[in-house]
Amino acid sequence: MTGKIKLNAASGGGSVSFQAPSSTGDDRVITLPTTADGTVLTTTNPKSGNILQVVQAIKTDTQSQTSTTTFLEVTGMTVSITPSSSSNKILVQGKVSIGGSSETDRSGFRLVRTVSGSDTAIAIADAASNRARFTSGPTGSYNQYVNTVVETPFFFLDSPSTTSAVSYKIECYHAAGNLFINRSDEDQDSANNGRGTSIIVAMEVAA
Repeated sequence: MTGKIKLNAASGGGSVSFQAPSSTGDDRVITLPTTADGTVLTTTNPKSGNILQVVQAIKTDTQSQTSTTTFLEVTGMTVSITPSSSSNKILVQGKVSIGGSSETDRSGFRLVRTVSGSDTAIAIADAASNRARFTSGPTGSYNQYVNTVVETPFFFLDSPSTTSAVSYKIECYHAAGNLFINRSDEDQDSANNGRGTSIIVAMEVAA
């Protein structure tokens, strides 16, 4: 039996071939549906809305941020994805676990896209005089919250319009005191106190 089945196109020339693998230890069966017509999708012809690839980064350690009034990168919270088409979108989502000292106020974070070494803050608030522009925030930590970790989620459907590698990262900001990732200020060593995780996921969505 031949290892290839060739079908000629109905019109316009050309053909489509189904080729068996060079060798396999088992028989393989491809069953076609009998209830309805359908179209076989490929990675070069996906259906709009199909998820083509998924990447994730999870931060399980802690981080402290003492520098105020500036955005600083959260280490270990960067994902890189290469779109298969410039028209496809990237769904970025996740959460950041934030804690703060008793003086911490007006803290938040922003999502940053990096393409070819160039950073762009995305999914942020409109410019309004001197106000900080966050993807999520502002949050605050006062005396009653110094032993608390706040889980702050984010979601954004991005249109990077490129087939180059695209990276997404999180940058945090606070105006006073200290800010912490995945831990509280007091961070008490006891069973009734805990730490959190921070996660970022990027998914390519077919246009």
